[in-house]
Amino acid sequence: MPIVYNINMTKLMSVKELAEYLGYTQRTIYNMIERGDIPFVKIGKEYRFRGEDIDKLISGKAEKKQRGLEYLKSIDNPLEKRLYFLGLLTKALEKYNVQPVLIGGNAVEFYTAGGYATNDIDIAAPSEPVDKVLKEWEFSKEGRFWINESLDILIEAPAFSLKAHQLDKLTEITIDNMKVFIIGVEDIVLDRLNAYVHWNSKDDLMWAREIIANNKDSFDWDYLLKEADDKVKKEIKKLRG
Repeated sequence: MPIVYNINMTKLMSVKELAEYLGYTQRTIYNMIERGDIPFVKIGKEYRFRGEDIDKLISGKAEKKQRGLEYLKSIDNPLEKRLYFLGLLTKALEKYNVQPVLIGGNAVEFYTAGGYATNDIDIAAPSEPVDKVLKEWEFSKEGRFWINESLDILIEAPAFSLKAHQLDKLTEITIDNMKVFIIGVEDIVLDRLNAYVHWNSKDDLMWAREIIANNKDSFDWDYLLKEADDKVKKEIKKLRG
């Protein structure tokens, strides 16, 4: 005998209605269904959603987000703390179909296993959705940076995106079931070598060498040579030996 559920049909939302209610795209809703992130009722081939279930989900996520931000205060290791924060930010930006990518000094710090040290987080991402989330999280804008003193987080999000071939080389890590995307090791080395060759930054050459040494087993020299200009290629050939 089939199980019969007593459902108030007037309180059910369609995928389109739910997407509008949450401010998501319909594709995001379907992705949430596939991941099991959202409760639903299936009527024939159509997905429907109870308003009360969605409100509970939103409330639970809000509490979880707050706990997540507060948890940052208990993390002593600066790199671990920033990566955890970036995991929270990446999760929050999913509804905008935005994937922030860690670049700059923190990426160097990651690839040198903490050898390099920096105080701020640099990401590549469209600025509008990032700004919206950071405002919700009570960050204040000072010049190029967003700052939250209570969390001890300083972040810069210039409005640019990586190129398609750079996105193919990203490093993806998971922290507490949250994803973090980091610019590829070859691209961060190229960034440092450009600084050395074109601006005579000897420190950047040193860090490029250390990054290569720490990642030599998986380093793609051919990619590096392909993306470098002629002056940088000469330095790459010296490093490769």
